[in-house]
Amino acid sequence: MNVVTKACLGAAVALAGLAGPALPAASADTGAPARAAARCSIKVWGYQGYYKCGTRVKEGYVDWNRDGRVDEVFVIAQNRTIWHTWKNAGGWKEVPGNGRADDMMGPNGTGDPRRCIVVYVNKGYHYWQNCFYNGKWHKWTTSG
Repeated sequence: MNVVTKACLGAAVALAGLAGPALPAASADTGAPARAAARCSIKVWGYQGYYKCGTRVKEGYVDWNRDGRVDEVFVIAQNRTIWHTWKNAGGWKEVPGNGRADDMMGPNGTGDPRRCIVVYVNKGYHYWQNCFYNGKWHKWTTSG
């Protein structure tokens, strides 16, 4: 096993696995073999991770409070799982609900008690969203 694989596997265990080769030593990378899409590195609030190269990352930087500061960051992992982190998260976490996506659309509900993240499946043909309110994430819903 090479050093990179060992590091990725350790990160996955530490994070409960950011599912598939996506985030890293405390991010979204489980150390699974690379797939067709390449992975790119991201570091936010000191938490290192990986996302699927070619996906829109800037749309995943969310200012929920509309105060000019980023509150949370979302990315699509190489294996299509959706991950997020925030200032005191302790690392990258997979968004609950077993969501899969091909690209990031961004937030919906900014400044509202319902904070939703919207992702695309099949490169923009259908979007799905999951919302956080009442202290928990809810079910993924789709546009059709």
